Amino acid sequence: MTYKTMNQINFLASHGMGYQRIAEQLGLSPNTVKSHLQRHPPQAGLVLCHHCGQPVPQSQGRKEKQYCNDQCRMAYWNSHQDEVNKQAFYALSCQHCGKEFVSYGNRNRKYCSCLCYANARKKTA
Repeated sequence: MTYKTMNQINFLASHGMGYQRIAEQLGLSPNTVKSHLQRHPPQAGLVLCHHCGQPVPQSQGRKEKQYCNDQCRMAYWNSHQDEVNKQAFYALSCQHCGKEFVSYGNRNRKYCSCLCYANARKKTA
């Protein structure tokens, strides 16, 4: 059994899946899953990365980490776009051309593009 398969078994078991469901999902025998979990039980309080299933080291007195590193965090959220709560969309009007545009995360934006910004700064004689 590969290290990746063992991590997947531990990850699924720590999220409450039973032997049969884990075995079906990974294409293994239920007895293989059962014997692995009896020999290597998931540790209580151990947090596994949501993306890769590796153990996530925690720091005492800090917020619990959910991902082992930034690459896993970004990969997870890029593959789960439907779970992202995007509420900071603002409908604004460009000060140079008057065109309506949508800005994400910045309600103080004044121009719809870099070109409008550059044209607004040009001095006309």
